[in-house]
Amino acid sequence: MKSQIEVLIHFKKFTNIDLFTQGIYQIRVHIPEAQPYLIVKTFKPDNKYSSNEVDQNFVLYEENLEDKYFYSQGFLIRYEEEEIHTNIGCVFRLSETQNIEIIIELLFLDKKLIGDIFVDDLQNVALSLKQQMQIVSKATLTVSNPWKFNQAYYPIEFDTAHFCLLETQIHTIPIQFSFTKQYLSKILVNVSQEEFQEFLNKSIYLLLENRKQLTKQLANLQNEKKLIQLQYQEKQLDLKDQDIENQIIQSLHDLHHDMYILWCELLDAVKEKHQQLQDKLEQEFLCQMIQRWQNCVLLNKSEVKQLDQAQQNGKGNHEKAKQLRNQFITQEMDGIKYIDLLQPLNINPFIFKHTCVQNGFVQKPPNSFIHYVVLVHGYQGTSYDMRYWKSILTIRFKEKIRLICPTCNDGISNKPIQEQAKLLAIEVNNYISDDNVTEFRLSFIGHSLGGLIIRAALPELSEFKQSMHTYVSLASPHCGYASSESVLVDTGLMMIQKWNKCKTLEELSQRDHKDVKNTYIYNLSKADGLNWFNNVVVMSSFQDLYVPFHSAMVQKIENSNDQRVQAYNEIVSNILSKCGKIDRFDINFLINKKKLDKFIGRAAHIEFIDNLTLVKMFVYLHDEYFH
Repeated sequence: MKSQIEVLIHFKKFTNIDLFTQGIYQIRVHIPEAQPYLIVKTFKPDNKYSSNEVDQNFVLYEENLEDKYFYSQGFLIRYEEEEIHTNIGCVFRLSETQNIEIIIELLFLDKKLIGDIFVDDLQNVALSLKQQMQIVSKATLTVSNPWKFNQAYYPIEFDTAHFCLLETQIHTIPIQFSFTKQYLSKILVNVSQEEFQEFLNKSIYLLLENRKQLTKQLANLQNEKKLIQLQYQEKQLDLKDQDIENQIIQSLHDLHHDMYILWCELLDAVKEKHQQLQDKLEQEFLCQMIQRWQNCVLLNKSEVKQLDQAQQNGKGNHEKAKQLRNQFITQEMDGIKYIDLLQPLNINPFIFKHTCVQNGFVQKPPNSFIHYVVLVHGYQGTSYDMRYWKSILTIRFKEKIRLICPTCNDGISNKPIQEQAKLLAIEVNNYISDDNVTEFRLSFIGHSLGGLIIRAALPELSEFKQSMHTYVSLASPHCGYASSESVLVDTGLMMIQKWNKCKTLEELSQRDHKDVKNTYIYNLSKADGLNWFNNVVVMSSFQDLYVPFHSAMVQKIENSNDQRVQAYNEIVSNILSKCGKIDRFDINFLINKKKLDKFIGRAAHIEFIDNLTLVKMFVYLHDEYFH
């Protein structure tokens, strides 16, 4: 049997999320055993272009076909969040294959090789250097069932060293199955009725089903139903019919005609209705990923008089996750698969979410105002530490949110928490004031110490309290380090504190005052702020010994005559008294690291900002926090 399979790859837009180096970028596509033969261009209204659009003077290479490769435009990327509406695609043709592998490569030419970009002959200079472009990253997609009509949308990100967003559609369909009369005569000899039916199912009826699916897709895209003249008429094929061979050949010929006509109609629809089609496919992608990741999420909810009455069982969750990993059966997705995105489920983080709601709590109604999300790094960190959160939030919500990545406390290690909080409040205030907006939502995500700095900054931002939406802390020591379970961490904190005379660590370890009730952490627990938010989210991991589990979860520990433990429990009560609802996330990671980080429990602490899958799962599964 001979077959003809058509593959359309379409790129709507390329956005720089976190590319490290300025230069010319270009997309190259290759499908082994396939021949690219048609470039498909789509257009968008001029008024849709954003201020971040790449200047057309810096689109230096035209799209083209060369050998067995399709090349997109080559464009100069200079700025963060710069984007280009590529609106370009290519059709490939291949035959006789069991699986299709689509290789999408990111090519790069360093701006340093170009020199001055504001010269009249920039394009000629760039063209003379084109042979020096190098492959810096690639993404691989596979099609496991090329005999069926497949469609998919994927946000291609390449890798963490070349973080960008390439909005990609893929369509594959078999256009033709064909047999010679001699071949048919041979296989139809002495064939049983069941075998004959199976033959029809894998040829004529398979094409017929694809025709139905493609016709349905076109009907959804076209405003006015177009009259498409189809040749094949469904009929019963009888193995005993003397003319069965000719009937099969004619049926396949008619179906080939129909599939080709419909495929051309789909290509036209992609040109004219590409946004409508992408919206549909993107929604299907979101549903598919959410359904897949939900296998790794366990939910629990409690309604209580006081929020400190319900707790996460860290040790129990840890043991449960171990059992689930051993029992998990990998779920294979059919159709078009983006390999880097679809890792086995049992290596994903497992999320134990416990929502605790105080009786009578009522959330503020949702709105569609501009949404600012502030990302705050931890101790001795920089804004770069939050790059995964920044990247995935950008990819998921695009222009619906505006991210603020403060740099005011980058590298700071010895200032009191309140001083860092004031710097944060000033930077956030300035950013919003510069935008000159009056109606907006404001959310925060803070890692480790960053979660406390945010809380300390909230009173300084009280003028925005009606706009507060979501507060997320990632392994933040809300109640200090007084109850740390890691002797190494406790000892390390003391050594650093003495060596550097670090005020921050002195406050975190609650050694800034002899009376624990006069320490900074205790006083911070009484401050307003969390009560302004619709969503209060705290995340921790039982594997994280760097920050005490119950401190990050804002949970009480068993009663004790120890004065510090009693004060700790009062801190918990003070914090929770400001909330009507709290979502506690206990995350279990599959950690294979053998280094000191794992030994002292720091590996899990860093996973909250370094585990890309966790960030994706949290962002994609919890629209209500950011929409």
